Amino acid sequence: MIKKIISLSALLLICVMANAQDDYSAVISKTNSSQAAIPITDIDSIVYAPSANVNSSYFGNTSKWKGKTVGFLGNSITEYGEYVRAYASLTGCVAVNYGVSGTHIAKINSSTTNAFETRCSSMRKDLDLLIVFGGTNDFGHTSTEAFGQFSDGTKSSVFSFYAGLHRLFSTLYKMYRGKPVVIMTPIHHGVEVDAAEYTYSDNGTKIKVGKNPTTDRPFVDYVNAIKEVAAYYSFIVIDAYSYSRLSPMTEIGAANRRYFKDGLHPNDAGGLRLAKWMYPQLEQVYDMFY
Repeated sequence: MIKKIISLSALLLICVMANAQDDYSAVISKTNSSQAAIPITDIDSIVYAPSANVNSSYFGNTSKWKGKTVGFLGNSITEYGEYVRAYASLTGCVAVNYGVSGTHIAKINSSTTNAFETRCSSMRKDLDLLIVFGGTNDFGHTSTEAFGQFSDGTKSSVFSFYAGLHRLFSTLYKMYRGKPVVIMTPIHHGVEVDAAEYTYSDNGTKIKVGKNPTTDRPFVDYVNAIKEVAAYYSFIVIDAYSYSRLSPMTEIGAANRRYFKDGLHPNDAGGLRLAKWMYPQLEQVYDMFY
């Protein structure tokens, strides 16, 4: 069976299952000169769908990243893969998933082996694009590294969030000279998993900024540190925290879920929301480097 898709208009698609062994006895007229005619006898079924609801990969990828190898370095949100699969489907890229659940950007101490800054050196060196998406666990876990300060730099004996960022970005800068490394700020951490980004009172009408109990820092400080250190290495930053329209605080409670599984991890709809938001920005990144 050969799957064929024919665009009849801006609003409709006909999805055709054609049997290549049937004899031709009639054809559907081409909608434009680039489309091949489809024999009526080859059509087993026709399904109509609004084009806005059909994934772009169904009617031909136009992304500049089509066929390119894109790495995704992250935590559980990356490992679970909702946004990674959606982005690969939208663009036609070859996605390499380097997500590991529960991991931090920075090492907590000298025995930490799975932080981003530690495992990044084992990634493929031939990636065409690398996306780094982390920081939520550095804030969310009570067992975490110190927050530190920008001046911590890359010194190996300093175990702070700032030092981990410096060591990670310094390593990536050397690994991918001339290649795009894009730092994506974490989406909001929300209030239902681990340390709460916000707390509420008076039936939700009053909002208080939450803090990590170990570092006494709010989540936005972690986001701003990522931006600050990324700027030092002149990495491109796309700000999912501020602009992705993924806000788990608006979906508290299982009955209110739209984009999240549990108040932190995106579901399939949330992964697609994030991938669509990433798409136009990363198309521009391609033009900057290729």
